[in-house]
Amino acid sequence: MQERLDRAKRRQLLKEDQPFIGKPFDLGGQTVRAVQANTRHLALMLMDTGLKKRASRAAVFAAQILDATLAKRTEGSVACAKGCYYCCKTYVSVTIPEVFRIADAIRGKAEKSARIMTAAQASAEIPQLEREVRRVVCPILEDKACSEYAPRPLVCRAVLSKSLETCLRIFEQNSGEMVPFSDNTADIRGYVMIMIQAALDLAGLPPVHYEMNQALAIALQNPDAEERWLKREDLFAAVPIDGHDTHPSALGSMTAMLVQNVRPTL
Repeated sequence: MQERLDRAKRRQLLKEDQPFIGKPFDLGGQTVRAVQANTRHLALMLMDTGLKKRASRAAVFAAQILDATLAKRTEGSVACAKGCYYCCKTYVSVTIPEVFRIADAIRGKAEKSARIMTAAQASAEIPQLEREVRRVVCPILEDKACSEYAPRPLVCRAVLSKSLETCLRIFEQNSGEMVPFSDNTADIRGYVMIMIQAALDLAGLPPVHYEMNQALAIALQNPDAEERWLKREDLFAAVPIDGHDTHPSALGSMTAMLVQNVRPTL
């Protein structure tokens, strides 16, 4: 394990990070440097015990980078548009900071909260691998549109398809095809995913994704959930973790390497 940098070097590094903080990734030679800078920023945010609702703030920060990078770096056509809701009935997993952000937007909305409780129960009865056949419609969907568009999960923000016809086959006919993502979309999503997971790990918080409906139900039932979770109370122990986070993967290896490189700088 690398030794922690001395205070002067850490402060200098934070100063050098500033041009990268919150800015779209360039997807070129500076991308790794930008990911490290923003991961460090997120980790320090999550570790700042004096910062209220710091988990929710971390989710907002990550979403802003994702949105800005997608807007600037996505190439090729995008078939997605308002009223296109076909992917809103597939399995969705989220980090817990994202859960808190969505829950804050929904809390107090009785009808929507009730739909989430129903969806959570249905989701608990279907294994992840069966969710592409036994679909559960997103409880946040209303009139063929996301009713909580601003705080929607990172994965939903990054599903930008080139072909409506292909999505219809995937989500209506269970064709088993892969979504034809617009160019650069998958890379951008991957960078932000490893960034927030590494930051969670560095802050000593669970760096994994949970099934959204069940996690959201717990957050809504516990108004103080964010505060308790940040104090290391495992409120979400009963919620299944996304299988992609429990098996070796390229993204997992990249996240581990990022953690290793950033930890000595905190």
